[in-house]
Amino acid sequence: MQPRQRQMENFGNYLANLQTDIRLSSYRQLGAEWVHHNLSYEYNMIYYIVSGRCNIWVNGQNICPTSGKLVLLPAGSTISTMSYNKEQFVKYYCHFTSTIGGTRLFDLLHMSTMIEVDDKALIEKQFQELTENFTKKGITSDLRVKSTLQQILCYFIEKNPTLVLQDTGHFDVQCINRILEHMNAHLADRLNVDDLARLVHFHPHYFIQVFKSMIGYSPMQFIAKMRYERACTLLSSTKLHMNEIAENVGIHPDYFTKFFRHHSGISPTSYRESGTMELPKKRIGAKTAR
Repeated sequence: MQPRQRQMENFGNYLANLQTDIRLSSYRQLGAEWVHHNLSYEYNMIYYIVSGRCNIWVNGQNICPTSGKLVLLPAGSTISTMSYNKEQFVKYYCHFTSTIGGTRLFDLLHMSTMIEVDDKALIEKQFQELTENFTKKGITSDLRVKSTLQQILCYFIEKNPTLVLQDTGHFDVQCINRILEHMNAHLADRLNVDDLARLVHFHPHYFIQVFKSMIGYSPMQFIAKMRYERACTLLSSTKLHMNEIAENVGIHPDYFTKFFRHHSGISPTSYRESGTMELPKKRIGAKTAR
């Protein structure tokens, strides 16, 4: 696997544990009154321009969003705004925080501030749902708000033409990246928390805390997840004997069927015979035999 592909895969593990908090979501028509000078906020702002256009300066760089543009202004940026020639424009907007293990997402992820939306109906519908659910007090309203915001963020990230991962200066991220690489390379070996913690010179208790805050699983739970997923891949794509697959993923052959059935609900033989490339529903968190 190429280094950039591996880097993206590691970052995908972090994104799966993204923590968001929505401060505000709304829809407004604005005009000449929309004037702000050199402001900085502790939260991110994302705008979808429905009609018209406006002027925004982000850290001194000017952009002019028009209808169909999606704009993301990261927390900590210096921002100035005004309408374009005092014209009216309409936008959806959301203020939110987004962190991974206590680090702001957009300190780790650098990309273009503005993108062109190619599915305008989809994005407008998502912002409508985001805003509607933000004002509700139903039992699932907060969950729906977070889910919809995450869909919008996924769209922005996936469609961004200048996406760059930036972990330089973020010590915990660099350390966890090293651990993920080690886990992947040594999945067939005996792995334990003490040895992993020593690799990055962390106390085991602190290592578990940092790892879980960034990945969403304890180290041993994540190893079980990796072993299960690799076993699924080998069952689907090779004709290796069950004992060989067990050894490849670091599970004692005598325990492999029990391990696989615990995480999937079916035996490895049944999974292979089904011919599916999809992973069965998992119950991650079991202790492994190695």
